[in-house]
Amino acid sequence: MHANDSSSIGVSRARPTADERVYAAIHAAVQEHRLGPGVKLKEAELTELFQVSRTSVRTALQRLAHKGILQLAPNRGATVAKPSAEDCRQILEARLAIEGMVVEVLARSPVPATVKAMRAHVRAQERAFKSGDVKEGYRLAIAFHRLLAEHCGNRILAQLLDDLLSRMPLILLAHGTRRSKDDAMHGDHVDLVEAIAAGEVARGRRILALHLQALQDELDLAEPAAGETLKQMLRR
Repeated sequence: MHANDSSSIGVSRARPTADERVYAAIHAAVQEHRLGPGVKLKEAELTELFQVSRTSVRTALQRLAHKGILQLAPNRGATVAKPSAEDCRQILEARLAIEGMVVEVLARSPVPATVKAMRAHVRAQERAFKSGDVKEGYRLAIAFHRLLAEHCGNRILAQLLDDLLSRMPLILLAHGTRRSKDDAMHGDHVDLVEAIAAGEVARGRRILALHLQALQDELDLAEPAAGETLKQMLRR
């Protein structure tokens, strides 16, 4: 994982390089649903927006493509990835395998401080949804899964899960249903935390499997909204 990935675990340099700035801005815009699937990213426009060289822009775009966030095509430039239905299935299968192991590691030896942090996180998620801040609620919902990985003590598992979670906003934008499942999502997270706290490995894995299956069941082939310029989406 690159030293200054916006979702990296660890300490980054105080002064990011030009390509790191471009990478971080585009990565954040995707995670926050400001850049959606299919949006074209033109090198010339990015060079002007960020006041950096084309080399820096290309480096950033290549890193984002490596993470599955962008697609690069010869003579066509870069576009924000639009995961296919099969991509979605495979990503969720991979999440189940990797995150299932994360849950098992946590539940085998529950750490009180970790359980406390997870409980505080799900309470914050609940407050966000109840206050009507859906954007913050979904940000915290994805961050909850990163929190599990960060506390499991296995850097490789955390890195693999982080890469998969970075692609979830694109899945939701490309194939997500309009129906709200906020209460069910929060309930699953609460149940998962309590299973980990009780050291119940099998129950924790079962809750995670049902949680991810429910998400997959809600996916459809809806087209993402369009209309804004690249500049507007990056700076919104």
